[in-house]
Amino acid sequence: MNVSYFIYATIDNASAMPNLAEFQAGGINAAPLEIVCYRDIAAVVSAIDVNFSLEDASAEQEESHQGHLLIYQQVNEFLLKQAGSNGMLPLKFGFTASSHQDVEKVLEQAYIQLKTYLDKLKGTMELVIQVSWELPKILQAIIKDNPELTSADPVQTGRLLFEAAELKKRNVVTTIHNHLSPCSKDYSDAPLKTEAMIFNRSYLVEKDKESLFDDAVDLVATEFEELLTFRYIGPLPAYSFVNIELNQGNFAMVDKARKTLQLPEKASWETIKSAYRQLILAHHPDRNQDNPQAAQATKAVIEAYDMVKAYCQSLPGFGEPNSSSEISFAKEVVEQAFIVDTKGAVLARTNTPKNPA
Repeated sequence: MNVSYFIYATIDNASAMPNLAEFQAGGINAAPLEIVCYRDIAAVVSAIDVNFSLEDASAEQEESHQGHLLIYQQVNEFLLKQAGSNGMLPLKFGFTASSHQDVEKVLEQAYIQLKTYLDKLKGTMELVIQVSWELPKILQAIIKDNPELTSADPVQTGRLLFEAAELKKRNVVTTIHNHLSPCSKDYSDAPLKTEAMIFNRSYLVEKDKESLFDDAVDLVATEFEELLTFRYIGPLPAYSFVNIELNQGNFAMVDKARKTLQLPEKASWETIKSAYRQLILAHHPDRNQDNPQAAQATKAVIEAYDMVKAYCQSLPGFGEPNSSSEISFAKEVVEQAFIVDTKGAVLARTNTPKNPA
């Protein structure tokens, strides 16, 4: 198998670069970490000869994959400590390029989006709060406080207790979030992993507010210490907020979006924005109250615009001052572009808690 380069993350290289020698374990298969620069951003990579496809994988290959994923996370957590204050952006696990030159090409063609997200994430981290309860214990507490919910009819009693438990869960979740959200910039929900888990939420927190967030976690954990079990994980790179995947050359996807916006094969950015605004006005549900398809049509226009915008941002020179050239949607041009998808799946999180509350 030919050697390629696994890309862990992008960082801002305008100031001090991370000392990769301090991460002695290296990258996947202990390969040395390297830095590839383009303008004021850089990619942290390592040479690799591994196929990340799990299709028809054996149990041994799946175990190896989990080991690679753990190393990927460890590298990114190291980079967060070393470079997070200046900007650190993890790429979705498994993205590779065939050479240093191709890594530079990725950075060049996705420069505007990568730089935008690096600026957004500068000085931030992801902190995860997971909360569980013991339902039988909760039901006992509900019965103690509300004896009128029990009756001779066990079906009726079960229904009333279920409704009371659901109401309590909603109130608890709201209370926890109201304590934590003032200390964060954003939040993202993840699936509940067990029946006992009632809360699994990531918060994007600025480094200088970490201690305030810690205090808020301690406060709410103390408030519910008799009912709930808290698990506090982090700090982590912002996997749940911009887990970026780079897709090269999906012409059919871009072409469908172009046609939805009723654009020609070449159009200026101003023409694209104008077409989008006109279609939104034409399809908006407020203007089409008798048309049940209006909301879906509006959603399709918005999704098409997001795709066309992502494609345009991938092109060299886009957004530069005095740039008024037309953008080509020809197949040969689209197939060369790296289009950034920021809706990647949330990674499996580390099992190492920060401070068990």
